[in-house]
Amino acid sequence: MDILTVKTYEDAQQFLSELDRQINDLEALVKAVGDELEKLKPSLERYKRLQDLLKKFSGEAGEKSAPIEITGLQLYIDPNPMVRHEILEESYKHMVDLLSVLKKVREVAQSVIKEGGLESLRIVVQFKNGVPVKLIVLGQ
Repeated sequence: MDILTVKTYEDAQQFLSELDRQINDLEALVKAVGDELEKLKPSLERYKRLQDLLKKFSGEAGEKSAPIEITGLQLYIDPNPMVRHEILEESYKHMVDLLSVLKKVREVAQSVIKEGGLESLRIVVQFKNGVPVKLIVLGQ
């Protein structure tokens, strides 16, 4: 399901500043999750080796940590390194993709705003899943 929201900015520069802040925050999150993934690698490798040994000697792999689901929210209590890595890696990839999209949007929006002389005009921005998709320029 797509989430559509709208926000009004008194001027286009305010929108660009907020977009810059969003990009900077996301860059910091990407770095933090990337660091966490790196820290998790040794535990993940040990866990995989133990899983392989278990499979070799018993013919079965160990169970994954099953989440407890509460109204659509999955709760993992002390998950194994493989589950933690899968969750973090999925989020990391999504954040990197989102960061790339936001940077492209920022580049295009800045170009259109500056070259069109729209810096001082009020704008309304429609966001789809947190990404600006439509700009409405208001007034002269």
